[in-house]
Amino acid sequence: MLSVRIKVLFFMLNGRAQVICDYIREVKEGKRKSNPAIMRAISSLVASLPLAKEHSDNFDSQCSRGSGEAPMIASLATLTKGIMTHDEIAAKSNVIYLTT
Repeated sequence: MLSVRIKVLFFMLNGRAQVICDYIREVKEGKRKSNPAIMRAISSLVASLPLAKEHSDNFDSQCSRGSGEAPMIASLATLTKGIMTHDEIAAKSNVIYLTT
């Protein structure tokens, strides 16, 4: 199930990257006028990406850490929701018990 999600996310990311590449190619070819705000956004996005070739060890550790954190965060969210539900039921039970 997780590998299917990763594939879907990869294709979505690839599609968005293709849109950016097409935009830059059209600007370079003169087919489209450059928009400074869009170019700044692209520059900011590219600057935030890790450099996989030059820092492959760091990139791999970031990816593995990120993939390990997601299930942990999901479990924590589920536990928190369960505790909140328990507290709500306990409070309602106390109200019923005290009024009878």
